[in-house]
Amino acid sequence: MSAIEQLLGEFVDAWNAGQRPQVDAYLSRAAPEEQDELAEQLATWLQIAPTPDYDEQTINELAQNPALVAAIAKGELLQTPLAERVLTFRERAGLALQDVATRLAEAFTLPDLARTEQYVTELEAGEFDERRVSQRLLDRLASILGVDADALTPSATAGGQAFFRADEDADLSVVASLEVLSEAAFAPAPADAPLDELDRLFRGGPGA
Repeated sequence: MSAIEQLLGEFVDAWNAGQRPQVDAYLSRAAPEEQDELAEQLATWLQIAPTPDYDEQTINELAQNPALVAAIAKGELLQTPLAERVLTFRERAGLALQDVATRLAEAFTLPDLARTEQYVTELEAGEFDERRVSQRLLDRLASILGVDADALTPSATAGGQAFFRADEDADLSVVASLEVLSEAAFAPAPADAPLDELDRLFRGGPGA
């Protein structure tokens, strides 16, 4: 059992026992690099958790916890298709599509600017399988658009998000898993034709 699963299980047990577990206290027990993931798991649980017999003020206080608010907002963002997020962030940054294509071409030494612009156009139109977009491209796009890299994570629905509740008799009453990339996303791209660098960036898979 991972540290996140352990902390999540303890939180759920305390919640189901009618206690008022403090989210910040559980987050502080997690390693710094695991706190965001734990916050997301706790936020997901609280969205479906049975509500104890709390008064309205207590429920409101729990719902307004900053860590949970941020985690819920991030979860909602990742339900939005990647194409829509790229378009929104580009417009917010005040960049033309050609600006983005030009910066990508410069960053990756791509010789065909017109083709690069066409690929960006198709990405924003949702014509690429977002699970097959390379992480290199997503990282560079995030930098160009001025957003955190995880803001361009492929959507949870594209990769397959799993969240389920275990049987009542199980030691851990909740098992949560956020799998943003499905196994198919890591498989080699179809070899219908040789891929050049532009193809690898947009449809070669996360590791391309």
